Amino acid sequence: MSTNYSPFKPPLKSVAKTSATISGELDGALLAYFQPEYSINQQKIVGIEALARMRDPSGQILSPDSFIPFLDMDERRELSRLMLVAGLQVLESLDAKGIFLNLSFNVDPDFMVDHDCATCFTGTMATSPIAPARIFLELLESGDFLNRNIAKERLLALRATGVRIALDDVGSAYSSLLRMKDLPIDKIKLDQGFIRDLCAQPKNLAFVQSIQLLANALNAELVIEGVETLSILDAMRALRLDHVQGYAIARPMPADVLLTMLQSDYIMPEGTASHPATLLGAYAAHLLRRPLMDALRRGWIDVSLAIEPPPCPLVTYLHEHGAPPDHPLLLAHARLRQAKSDPGQGYLDQALTRIEAEIQELVREAILFESDR
Repeated sequence: MSTNYSPFKPPLKSVAKTSATISGELDGALLAYFQPEYSINQQKIVGIEALARMRDPSGQILSPDSFIPFLDMDERRELSRLMLVAGLQVLESLDAKGIFLNLSFNVDPDFMVDHDCATCFTGTMATSPIAPARIFLELLESGDFLNRNIAKERLLALRATGVRIALDDVGSAYSSLLRMKDLPIDKIKLDQGFIRDLCAQPKNLAFVQSIQLLANALNAELVIEGVETLSILDAMRALRLDHVQGYAIARPMPADVLLTMLQSDYIMPEGTASHPATLLGAYAAHLLRRPLMDALRRGWIDVSLAIEPPPCPLVTYLHEHGAPPDHPLLLAHARLRQAKSDPGQGYLDQALTRIEAEIQELVREAILFESDR
């Protein structure tokens, strides 16, 4: 593959000046890196996200946080256009090799205020054979654009071009969660902050579940970012989530490295057995099963029509890994089952909540114990 995607020489002098300010040198070069998005259900990479990087004169690769804050609005707009152009070139090259992926690229929400944002997008797409429907325009949840009356109008105008709209870093700003129901959103990308520390905060899995329900209600695709370990990947699979992105799949990479990876029969990382392969995954499967068990207990499902539910995945995992009968998690789960089967017990819901919180804390301690071994 040729490397005309990167580096880009920024046409804006101030971009180079910004790099010079950061590096202490006189020049800089913009790079387009790409991070794959993986479908657990399809067991293949289904898309790529174009990410801006900059190489300073010493050869060091700078992250966006090192230079984007120093760019003005016009420069950030040009940066987004360059990432789109770079991504289109990569898709065209991949199409020629029979590899068909979607592309995501980031756009500052403030750009959407411009009345000609849809025209600018179609103008950039006009020279490419790639269909706009394969492009996801990612808007950061931060900022106040999504709360403005003009937001829906601008997003509908963009969708009319065929492009699809993704909301990035969902969960980092509460206000946009309230607006999401009114906006034409095709994809939701969960903020990495809820994912990266799952081993230390397994309770965040419940939030991930709630966002999946929200995405389903909005008929939007959910992408989980920040999947950086095999345990987290295992937990996402246990929750029956599909699209994931993060270091456990692949790090951001130049276009030529991406093509080499895609042509080498990429194999899904280990930890995706038919049943959970980690304690975090087993706990996630336990949470997934909980609504069914609660529905049976409350009589929302006719027990005579219900299929006997399988054993709790958390208990199965512990037995398979040699946990003794007096393991704290097994004892806590036994109390949970006893509470659910005792309709005469007072304050049942409070008791169940208390035991579930105890199980959650025991899982956290066990994961931390395993990581320290």
